Amino acid sequence: MTDIVTTEEHGSPLYGGADWSKYMAYRPVYPKSFFKRIYDYHGAKPQASWSRAHDVGAGAGIVSATLAASFDSVTMSDPNEGYAALGHKILGEELGIPESKLSFLQESAEKSSVTSGTIDLVAACQMLHWTDPDAAVDEFHRQLKPGGTLAITAYTRPRILGNPAAQRAWRGIFAAHAKGIGARGDLYLRALRNGNSAFESVGFPEGKWREVRRVYINSGGTLEAFRIDERVGESKVGPGEERIWKDGDQDWMDLKRIDWLRGYFSTWIPLVSEEETRHLWEDLEASLDGQEVAMETPVVMILATKV
Repeated sequence: MTDIVTTEEHGSPLYGGADWSKYMAYRPVYPKSFFKRIYDYHGAKPQASWSRAHDVGAGAGIVSATLAASFDSVTMSDPNEGYAALGHKILGEELGIPESKLSFLQESAEKSSVTSGTIDLVAACQMLHWTDPDAAVDEFHRQLKPGGTLAITAYTRPRILGNPAAQRAWRGIFAAHAKGIGARGDLYLRALRNGNSAFESVGFPEGKWREVRRVYINSGGTLEAFRIDERVGESKVGPGEERIWKDGDQDWMDLKRIDWLRGYFSTWIPLVSEEETRHLWEDLEASLDGQEVAMETPVVMILATKV
């Protein structure tokens, strides 16, 4: 993509201002295997329909751009002012996706104007931590057709491999971030608790949902990889839910240098002052000694079917 427009040109977002140029430069790119997991789950159902998808918390439309290739129409929604215009510019004007396939809504995940029982797939990617998740999941259930698919996904900060000193400094930088979040009130504390639990704090009542599958990628077989501090939400994982652990996924691994690490950290909201973490960045830079470092990103994907 060229000439990416930042959200500042379209209004002030709810959570403090995201520069989408930085976000798209430094955040992970969703690999083909990411969508394949979702599509394989959805397509395995005999009644699977590919008519309409809803990308909730869509931001600039990163996920919508791929959904549009598989579904007849895609609804993008986000509570932040200006994101509809940004998505329209990127998906319509720059990627050439026909306007007839897209619709844009400025509204929250917890309360939508989408008609009940009209959606085949709800995608809630990298956004649920900002919501009241129980209310959001209930709202997703309302929108879905019977047998429709809910896909909740999230990645956390990548781990540095093979360099313990660098990883300690990197963890320390995000611990400072978590400390800053904790001082900002209930919204941010809830985001921490949900993210730190890899969204095991989100429940799927048996009377409403079936075939719940939780996939943990590059987590080392534990939830520790998702925690940036010790505030963890209570688990609501049901006894009949499937849990899959997949480590060593190369699609979520890469080699990076210190400049990329700085750029990546700058995309996390709220921002932390340089003074608070200066010594940690100095330790990290010394540990890397100008070299690339191997990194892997832990990812959780939760797939569920509406009863």
